[in-house]
Amino acid sequence: MAKDRKPTYRSQFDGHRRLAAAVILQAIKDMSSAPTNQDRVTASEFLESDMWPFSDVLDLPMDGQSLRDYLQNIDELSSEISR
Repeated sequence: MAKDRKPTYRSQFDGHRRLAAAVILQAIKDMSSAPTNQDRVTASEFLESDMWPFSDVLDLPMDGQSLRDYLQNIDELSSEISR
């Protein structure tokens, strides 16, 4: 008698969405802990750039602003939490 396996949360997303999320998360991590200042600047510039290709993959509005707004809100929340 085989058990029905529940799909993992991660399996709900296709490879493109997981890759987009991984790139964004790595850039967020690199903003604060990259080994060189240039890497931190590059990550920051990437996150502040037009994010429409990622917005498309992640099913956000295509204006590129939604993802930047979301990341800015996360940054503001983390600042409030660390106070």
